Amino acid sequence: MNIEEYRTYCIKKKAVTESFPFDKSTLVFKVMGKMFALADVDNF
Repeated sequence: MNIEEYRTYCIKKKAVTESFPFDKSTLVFKVMGKMFALADVDNF
């Protein structure tokens, strides 16, 4: 699995938002403001 497949999988869930709240390489996925997944996009 690569980062694009991971992202696609995560954003298919209901009410998911994605952001970079920590730094430019840590992608965070949230549902209703709660983190459920994260990934380092530079070193996935």
